[in-house]
Amino acid sequence: MTETAFERGNRLTAANQQEQAIAAFSECLQHNPQDWQALFNRGTAQMRLKQYPQALEDYLAAAALNPASSNIKCNLAVLLKELGELALAENLLLEVLQTEPQHAEAWSNLGVVLQYALRYDDAVVCHQNALQLAGNSGGRLNNLGNALTCALRLDEAVSAYRQGLDLQPGDAYLAFNLSVALLLQGRYREAWPLYEQRWRTIMQPRYREHAWQGQDLGRQHLLVWAEQGLGDTLQMARFLPVLRQQHPAARITLACQMACLRLFGQLEGISLVPLEDAPPAHDWQIPLMSLPLRLDVTLETLSDQPYLHADASLASRWDQQLPERQPGRLRVGIVWETGSWGVGIADHGRQNKSIPLATFLPLLDNQQADFVSLQLGTLPAELQDRVFAPHISDFADTAAIIDQLDLIISVDTSVVHLAGALGKPVWVMMRAESAPFFMAQGESSPWYASMHIWRQAMPGDWSPLIVSVAKTLRQLPRD
Repeated sequence: MTETAFERGNRLTAANQQEQAIAAFSECLQHNPQDWQALFNRGTAQMRLKQYPQALEDYLAAAALNPASSNIKCNLAVLLKELGELALAENLLLEVLQTEPQHAEAWSNLGVVLQYALRYDDAVVCHQNALQLAGNSGGRLNNLGNALTCALRLDEAVSAYRQGLDLQPGDAYLAFNLSVALLLQGRYREAWPLYEQRWRTIMQPRYREHAWQGQDLGRQHLLVWAEQGLGDTLQMARFLPVLRQQHPAARITLACQMACLRLFGQLEGISLVPLEDAPPAHDWQIPLMSLPLRLDVTLETLSDQPYLHADASLASRWDQQLPERQPGRLRVGIVWETGSWGVGIADHGRQNKSIPLATFLPLLDNQQADFVSLQLGTLPAELQDRVFAPHISDFADTAAIIDQLDLIISVDTSVVHLAGALGKPVWVMMRAESAPFFMAQGESSPWYASMHIWRQAMPGDWSPLIVSVAKTLRQLPRD
């Protein structure tokens, strides 16, 4: 029997051959432009390829032809979520659930949307409803665990992930997400092996062959390579001297971001190369954030002492450029937002970590302090004449500037790791959900003795935190 274009499209979709599936459904639509099912399926294939404008067009056309279809509304809601249109997505899913309260997929999708809307306890209820209606599955338990992790209901999150792994032992997403919940609890020895599943989920390894497993290196050459953000590189650089000490005869090379090269020149016995350059010949390689696993790092063995220093001559030169020191005034470095991560929901994490400038500005009011921006980019007009903005080339500059400051106040970004690594007083303004290496609660950090963590009380609500930070800053003693 001859395979129809529609059947071929479905087969290709199931085989994850999305481009070919799109062509097959387009063939269907050439014969019948009113085929809502072909429009819907083509839109789904386009969404999987992140071709969001085309997917939106097809979903809207399918919905116009079949306005009663719950499946179209569910998928359209998922697409709207990806585009960052959370309120529209929520309303569409509520519309589905009004007519079909037993629609498990709608409950699951609504839970994900509400999680992104920072309504974590409501998201948990939605995922519990989906589980009650459709039964346990790895995907549904993973969704529940994610919402519970964001709500910092971590014992429940761990339980959900472990239930999922009982059903699907090889599921990398469940294992990786479980590692995040365990890291937030400080259960590092349990977390590190699971954290390796990032290579099967959210990341692609730069190198795969000759992975170092922690064995004695002798005189062999180990390549350590930076893998994630600049803050992660600065934080994990602490383990390079430990590695050097444990393997004194080995050759160790760090491949890292250009912004770190000049600063890391102080790491004795560690060769440096730019991350994007061709790597030198080596016997073994390891991603930087796998070092805690191979070094068996726990809360008990983790040092919170400084491990980097600013270049003294560079710091002296920056001291001459910063606002002149005056009796009774502090020099305070500030950062209010992190770098851009993308558009739509891809930028969601950055937005949650950052503080809108209008909300941040009251921190500067009525302070006996000179503020220095440690944030890259053009200084916003609202901060002109209120904040000094140095031209920063790399982290060697940032370290030298921080060395001449009294305090750093920043959102969760690379600057807080650098300040902590230098042993400088740093106040971190942390979102309510926290972050894997900042624990779930408490004002101190096991990674940095000089760090104080200010935690958001309610997700997304920065104003009370800014009031508290500003008040405490005004009360700090001045020489």
